[in-house]
Amino acid sequence: MNIKLSQHLPKTHTQKILKKEAKSKDDACLVVLVDDKKNILAESVLTEYTTRIEQLIEVSHFKGTTCETVADYALAGDKKTTKQNPVQLLLVGVGNTDKFNNTVLQKIANTIYSSTQKRVSSITVALGDALEENHFGQFALNLLAASYRFDKYKSEQATPVLTDVYLLADESLQPALAFAQSVFAGQSITRDVANEPGNICFPAYMAEQAQELAKTYPDLLTVKVLGEDEMSALGMHCFLAVAQGSTKEGKLVLMEYRGKSEFSSDAGTTEQTTSNAKVSGLKALADKLPTKKSAKNASKNSNDNAPAANDDAPIVLVGKGVTFDSGGISIKPGAAMDEMKFDMGGSASVLGTIKALCEARLPINVVGALACAENMPSGDATRPGDIVKAMNGKSVEILNTDAEGRLVLADTLCYVQRYQPKAIIDVATLTGACVVALGHVRSAVFSNDEDVLFDLENASNLSGDLIWHMPLDDEYQAQIDSPIADMQNIGGKGAGAVTAACFLSRFIEEGQAWAHLDIAGTAWNSGKDKAATGRPVPLFMQYLKNSAEMA
Repeated sequence: MNIKLSQHLPKTHTQKILKKEAKSKDDACLVVLVDDKKNILAESVLTEYTTRIEQLIEVSHFKGTTCETVADYALAGDKKTTKQNPVQLLLVGVGNTDKFNNTVLQKIANTIYSSTQKRVSSITVALGDALEENHFGQFALNLLAASYRFDKYKSEQATPVLTDVYLLADESLQPALAFAQSVFAGQSITRDVANEPGNICFPAYMAEQAQELAKTYPDLLTVKVLGEDEMSALGMHCFLAVAQGSTKEGKLVLMEYRGKSEFSSDAGTTEQTTSNAKVSGLKALADKLPTKKSAKNASKNSNDNAPAANDDAPIVLVGKGVTFDSGGISIKPGAAMDEMKFDMGGSASVLGTIKALCEARLPINVVGALACAENMPSGDATRPGDIVKAMNGKSVEILNTDAEGRLVLADTLCYVQRYQPKAIIDVATLTGACVVALGHVRSAVFSNDEDVLFDLENASNLSGDLIWHMPLDDEYQAQIDSPIADMQNIGGKGAGAVTAACFLSRFIEEGQAWAHLDIAGTAWNSGKDKAATGRPVPLFMQYLKNSAEMA
């Protein structure tokens, strides 16, 4: 679906009065928003339609409640009026404009799309100055998202008639619209890969999607893929403990987005070495363990050029990519297990964010890491009670093989700290406990850094992709202590989302800014209409946009 800004009402042309709902593909529709006080939004640009609009409100007893609709199909007025203004009208109620937020705007956008997509080829939504820039961007993104469909496996596919959307608003909003289009491109690929079944989307498939992006944006993106042999050489045995039960090889996919030319990209090469502690690329693979130098100490020991290097250091996004989660030996109940194809929602959102970044071409350096594995039961699968070592040398007692996401993330977090990043944000469909705590409205955020937390919360408010700050007190750490290893991978029944975050925190070096997002309740919708949501791509893009503007 195409969406554009416009400063003009739809063109009129002479036609007969319509006797029934329009079926012609050439028909256009003017969408008018009306609040619960029957005020017409953007009234100043609708003067030639005012009489028809007011008549329609009166005869239909239109109240303007949220998502209420009425259409006139160009039947209002006499013959002369209709010939002058044959364009259809659709009135959509928006309720109390003081209560506009992303949820309300999403409902309005969905209503507009569902009311027009089967009968007209173009719509013009009269907005005027009714929406400030932030709400305008949310509305545009939600209108685009309403057009998304995943029906590639259906033998019969319904093609929408609606192809063009014009937003009647000031041209100063063009940057906000362009940004929304970029975010939508990222959300769409996120939803596409997450909606794919597990027999199609497995670790190698995720790597292929990343490599295709690199081919599309060769000036911005470099992709490197580590297989199990390379991970074994690096001592990533927590990651491998998850992957070993499946015949599908685990993959660690590294996507380096170079929005600034200063970003060095020497990851995964054995020929190059890193002499400067602040160079943003990875050390050679032969260097088995990550640097032990903390960000704080590195800052003290760096030379006079360190501030510039810091400015260009990347932000790293790490996504859990368990392409299907059976639970392993600690197998899940059969009911709704098909939805465990969505357990790679974290890596899907990182992939989508990198796509959106390439579309928006934000001047910032970002690394996206996709920690991809399939968790399956087999004779080779990890057993409850097994002890493995992570890349940083810490031992983990695996008490439950269904707590696997934190294992692939642990080694990946160790690995990406070689970039000496400004911040690391991992994102994962990690715990059912998070769904119990926050439901499906907000994602949980845990962080060891007040600045990162503040920036994420600000991005949440601006994007409407909501998060909620959760505790990370040291007192919770005792729940994951093991009597025979450095730690265990579960912490008992209480505070499950918190103890999962505590586990991950043990793989973050001192001084490294880090946040963890648990999106178990927000990455997909369950039940009959199960589908990926594309979250938290809007959150990440707003966060990165803000970061780029502050740099």
